[in-house]
Order: sequence, then structure tokens, then C-alpha cells
Amino acid sequence: MKSLTECPSSTLEWRRGATRPLGFDLRTDEGVFATLVFLDDENILARAETAEGTWTLKHLGVMNPVVTLREEGGKANLATFHPHTFRHGKLEFQDGAVFDWTWHPGPGPGGTFADQEGTPLVRLHARIGRDLTSPPGIEHGDVELNSAHSARFRHAILAAFGWYLILFDHLKERDVVAAETALRL
Repeated sequence: MKSLTECPSSTLEWRRGATRPLGFDLRTDEGVFATLVFLDDENILARAETAEGTWTLKHLGVMNPVVTLREEGGKANLATFHPHTFRHGKLEFQDGAVFDWTWHPGPGPGGTFADQEGTPLVRLHARIGRDLTSPPGIEHGDVELNSAHSARFRHAILAAFGWYLILFDHLKERDVVAAETALRL
């Protein structure tokens, strides 16, 4: 796996992996820079892997939800995402780094992680499969990196974390629609 710190491109793409039921690869023509795989049937727990390490992401809670980031096999949270009004939120790392997440309106879900000064670092935009050969749901998404920012070593985990938030939100909305449809029948 390649490091995003050495990636010559500022645009990448999340693509659904061929061998996993709900797994994605962050790639360019130069290769794969990150993977994200859901590990459970409820799509709450996921593993993100980059050149910098392997982590787990987990959604916890209903009334006061958070998403945690841990080193795979670790017991301590390295970062915690706290959503707030309008589902935006803050990703706070144990080392003091804080990134703001903002959702983007539009035909497909998307969002941006920005630093505390408001400089966008990683922008994501999901594209939903629309042709008859695509499985239902999100098939791929675009990622734009701010290549001038000094915290580029975190870009891969921010891209994976943002993709997790987009996928989790999409799957949750799909489950709500399915439940409402079942109740109407």
C-alpha cells in the first residue's frame, strides 16, 4: 500500500472492492492508498488500512452518538468523532489535533474535513450506482486532497474516516426507508 504523503495526485477515488461484500479501496492510477472494510452485518464496525497503519472505526450510541478510532487490536481511542447540529461534527485526536466535518448537500452524500482555521483538507463526494449492473447503494466516490497543507500525513485516515461517515449515514437512511416500507405493507 502506498502513502498519500507521496501521492502526486490531489484527486483520488474510493471504489468498491471486488472480493469483499462491503469494502472499498482508495486509489489512483498509481495504486491503492487506503482500504475500508465493514466487519459486521450491522455495518457499525469497520477496518481502515493505510500505509501509516491499521485502525478500527466504530459507531456507538443512539441518543448521544460518537464514532471512535482505535489502532486495530488496541483498547484506547486515538480519536473520537462527536456529531453536533445538522450532523456536522468534530474529530478530536488524543494528541490534540481537531478537524471539523461538514456535510455537503446535493444529489449524492458528501463532506469535508477542515482544520481549525477552516482550511479544507479532504473533500469527499459519493456517487450512487445508477445503472442496472450496479448493486444498490454507493459504488464509488471522489476524494480531493489539499496538497499544500502540512498535516498531509493524516489525509489517508481523514479520507477513510469521512468515507465511513458517508457510508454509515447512507446505510442508516436506507434501513429507515426499508422499515417504513415494510410498515406500510
